[in-house]
Amino acid sequence: MKNSEGYPNPTAGKAIYQADKLPKPIADVIHILRLVAGMVGLRIKSVELEDRKSGKRYWYGR
Repeated sequence: MKNSEGYPNPTAGKAIYQADKLPKPIADVIHILRLVAGMVGLRIKSVELEDRKSGKRYWYGR
């Protein structure tokens, strides 16, 4: 990622990457769903998961 003057800004790039990344338990669930769907010839295009306890929503989409 580069700043407005065109210089590299690795700190901001890392922060944005971490903010957009799914938490590991959620990523693991999506990985398993994709594997199972693939076994029967299906492809998962998007998934919305909601944490029952916190109410936080997670989206996965290609």
